[in-house]
Amino acid sequence: MYSRLTMIGAGVLSIISAWLPWVTLLGVSENGFLGEYRGNPGLFFVVIGAIIAIMGLLNKKWSAIIAIIFSLLVCMLGLKYYNDATTGDALTVGASAGFGVYCMIIAGLAGTIGGIMRFFVKKKAGPKLPDQFLGKHLSDERW
Repeated sequence: MYSRLTMIGAGVLSIISAWLPWVTLLGVSENGFLGEYRGNPGLFFVVIGAIIAIMGLLNKKWSAIIAIIFSLLVCMLGLKYYNDATTGDALTVGASAGFGVYCMIIAGLAGTIGGIMRFFVKKKAGPKLPDQFLGKHLSDERW
């Protein structure tokens, strides 16, 4: 149960991170939809976040593997954007990483942890079926 909620929460957090500020420079913040070349990397995080959340809803082991892969992608891209916002020319002009980048990193780590947790979840034993559903009948027993 916790693994599912963790993966769903990671997907939602990845989606939300697209609208949060990724970089702040001279009091002006830019999110994922207003990039340098007016590209839309935020749309990528919305799609990836939706995939992670859907994989959490499916509650299968194969879906946990897919969620782990996409979560690692989100985390790595979050670390890349953090590095871009805090080193090199960005550091020289006084730019800083925004809250959206931190949410990306947290979403990636949470999705990875939730996917790994999915492999340690034990399935509950189902209810014991009556003998009539198992092909045994009371008339087959000898008294």
